[in-house]
Amino acid sequence: VGPYRRCYFFSHCSTPGEPLVVLHVALTGDISSNIQAIVKERPPSETEEKNKIAAAIFYSISLTQQGLQGVELGTFLIKRVVKELQYRSLS
Repeated sequence: VGPYRRCYFFSHCSTPGEPLVVLHVALTGDISSNIQAIVKERPPSETEEKNKIAAAIFYSISLTQQGLQGVELGTFLIKRVVKELQYRSLS
């Protein structure tokens, strides 16, 4: 996706190449009060610097299959991504 940005998804073997739920994350220096600043903001540099990351902003989550509404896939994906980001921040 690019520096200071992440995209995560869940998929299933019955629909290869088609995600079920997609989550976009911005890694930022602080917590913004404005989503437009996050979406339109350019990364501070082309190379990601760990010391410039203080927050992970989950700014977009999309369920791609209408039939899965009511299934907590978004919640599961967010919880998994939080663990992944915590793990990576320690390494």
